[in-house]
Amino acid sequence: MERRAISQGALAKAIGTTQQQISKLVHGEREMTALWAERLAPLLRTSPEKLVFPGLKTFRAPLLSWVSAGRLAHQEGVKRSDVRKYVYLADLPKGDWIVLEVQGDSMDRIAPDGAYICVNLSDHRVLNDKFYVFGTPEGEATFKRYRAGNPPRLQPYSTNPDHETIHMTGETIVVGRVGRVIHELS
Repeated sequence: MERRAISQGALAKAIGTTQQQISKLVHGEREMTALWAERLAPLLRTSPEKLVFPGLKTFRAPLLSWVSAGRLAHQEGVKRSDVRKYVYLADLPKGDWIVLEVQGDSMDRIAPDGAYICVNLSDHRVLNDKFYVFGTPEGEATFKRYRAGNPPRLQPYSTNPDHETIHMTGETIVVGRVGRVIHELS
């Protein structure tokens, strides 16, 4: 979003405060709280986050589909027209980011059923104890923690003891590395 040019007086009038209060916010004499940012952002055509954290780098990532947090499960190919919504993300490294909804409980210690995982499709570096979406050429995929060894394995990170480790084969591919988990607190 691009900020809009508007006088302090007009801004004050539009949100029901004084020009002096707006001046204090502009000059840092008053803290730009979330409440102030939410009131001002629409008038300035920006986001509240950019007012509170002006240096924050944000971007939109598409919520495309779901991924199994259990056994490898088949998922139909996804097109851009299948985007369910966009999720705003901040402070992640550069990459090709998508968001997937977790289905299952094999990763519930970090991502419970229904949580969103942010996956960097351009990061295929396989590092021990890091989290990834893995796939097969047949279109099956799963969300797991990578464990090095002989053989390397995809390990659940769950409170449910019924989930089993999946041993990697030569056909297992890294779809992308998981950089963030988002879930609602209940």
